[in-house]
Amino acid sequence: MAFPSDISPSGRSYSSGNYPSKAYNAQDGAEVRILYGNKRIGASLQLVYNNLTDTTAQLFLDHYDEMKGTFIQFSVGGNALRAGWTGAADALNAPAGTSWRYADEPRLESIYPGRSSVTVDLVAVSI
Repeated sequence: MAFPSDISPSGRSYSSGNYPSKAYNAQDGAEVRILYGNKRIGASLQLVYNNLTDTTAQLFLDHYDEMKGTFIQFSVGGNALRAGWTGAADALNAPAGTSWRYADEPRLESIYPGRSSVTVDLVAVSI
């Protein structure tokens, strides 16, 4: 089962992550920084879907179960990443060779009989 990427989120929060590095400080206060890779790590994505039918909201719960919670990685594309974004398309891309996994379980809020909102938290995983 694929992540429901064809559904446009109502809101998005994206953190692009950082390059793996380590800072070392000498006793005199001098700092040395070492870069350990050429790809960003730790990117995260929060997607909010408001006013969905309960049947549509269930797609996210079903996908979470299919992915064994936070265990299995998957791809996210289409509207989920860039719907409504007018900047450069590659600005919201995780590094090449990245897939996603759930950081936490989807949160469902019933807003009206038959209507729900869903919040999904994802974390990028390099493969």
